[in-house]
Amino acid sequence: MAPTEDELKKAADLKLWIESRIAEHQDEIEKLKEALSMVDSVLRASSFRPALEVSERVKEEISQIAERREIRRDKGGGVLAHASITPGRLSVELLPEVNLKIDTPPLKSFLLGKILQGMKARDEELTLKGRIRKGEEIRFKLDEKNGKLERVVIDNYRDKDRLTEILNTIGWTFSRMLEK
Repeated sequence: MAPTEDELKKAADLKLWIESRIAEHQDEIEKLKEALSMVDSVLRASSFRPALEVSERVKEEISQIAERREIRRDKGGGVLAHASITPGRLSVELLPEVNLKIDTPPLKSFLLGKILQGMKARDEELTLKGRIRKGEEIRFKLDEKNGKLERVVIDNYRDKDRLTEILNTIGWTFSRMLEK
């Protein structure tokens, strides 16, 4: 059904009103940008940093504050490790009293071999397809001392689902290692 003449007139009036409001806001935005530039130059002359610079630095510092989680033994058991999580890195440090040998299964076969190596292979495919940039692929390493696992570090886990999978797998793996 075609719009009536009255509906067309209302639509045309509404369009004119919207366009005038956009123009008003664009003028206001330009004046605000000029004012910000002037304030920044005054602050710079006084050796202060521009507000944008300060806010970006604060955002960066906040993003680097680690979220802390406990890695617990299966079925409501005790704490095995502490995980520090930032947007780009997961670091899992075992408690000093938790004695897990680096050669105890299923650390290498399951956690490293199947889960993390599988994620790395998928990331390499995504890199080849151009979906992620080179250097954004998942990386991982184990820190050990005298054959005892001390820490697992994972860079570029990239998303929440993957992080959850990794944390759950680490908890399960450490629990199985303790049973051996």
